[in-house]
Amino acid sequence: MVITVPMSTRSHQGPRPINLNKDIPQVLRLLEHVFGKTLGPEGRHLLVSGRASGQEPAFLWRFSLAASSLAKGLVWEEDGRIIGNATLLTTRTPGRYLVVNVAIHPEHRRRGIAQQLMESLIEMVSRQNGREILLQVVKENRPAINLYHQLNFDSLGSQTTWYSHIARLHRLPDHDAGAPVTELRRHEWQAAYQLDRISHSPLLNWPDTLSETSYRTRFLQRLTDMINGVHSETWVVRNGDQLNGLIRIQSQWSHPHLLKLRVHPDSQGQLERPLLTKAIRRLPYLAHRSIRIDHPDDDLIVNQLLKQANFQSRRTLTHMRLTLRD
Repeated sequence: MVITVPMSTRSHQGPRPINLNKDIPQVLRLLEHVFGKTLGPEGRHLLVSGRASGQEPAFLWRFSLAASSLAKGLVWEEDGRIIGNATLLTTRTPGRYLVVNVAIHPEHRRRGIAQQLMESLIEMVSRQNGREILLQVVKENRPAINLYHQLNFDSLGSQTTWYSHIARLHRLPDHDAGAPVTELRRHEWQAAYQLDRISHSPLLNWPDTLSETSYRTRFLQRLTDMINGVHSETWVVRNGDQLNGLIRIQSQWSHPHLLKLRVHPDSQGQLERPLLTKAIRRLPYLAHRSIRIDHPDDDLIVNQLLKQANFQSRRTLTHMRLTLRD
């Protein structure tokens, strides 16, 4: 006699890998519910790209932008309802992983769900011989920061994301011209890289470490950028052969213009205004869309200048890191 046991119809309880065939709509609704008011343009674009009518065949989710961004995630399911999510992303930097979208439905917080999801992700990275895990958390979210400290994450610093639009920019009040701001010469790419590393903590580069060739533009790269609608320009202040400050504008179709401001520690307080003034004068010649700059939140000089230029602070994120092996 063969005895068969009916398969349980009870849904999985607790953390499990995300199922791309059925979980994405629920995960996106959870993320929108938890983060909707604080998402930047990129995050909102992800949610919009993942919205569907609910009539699509399940397998089509495997081809969506939302699914590819969430594919390595874990979810917490109870009674068929997804109430928690945490996503793991790889980077171009060997051994570096990112944890994003740690979201718990407000009705189910303070139950240890976030901690168990994080412990599962850490174990997953360890099995893959990962070297470090990075994450970003809203600076004012003390419960989350305390949780990550309990999991042995270290705080690396905080950066504020500022947004404006070319049409809303204000010219900065004219002061003494000071040192001239001129375009970076092609052979100065190594000096620009060194200035970036000296003036800005490499640990705050997200999601990848700064490449040694970040400021190098070869002919083939310029051609590829032109085809793909990518534009970048770097303006610098020199002291002889040394670069003391730079500001970079990076643009790409359908994305905000990105600004990067770097000032040598010996020149802080002297070059921020002329560099930002140069960028504000250049931006109207580019496509009229929004502008974003991520900058250390404790740089009071730049904070004040950005406010004068009519930038609005969107959020301040604390960067944290867990080192698994050197």
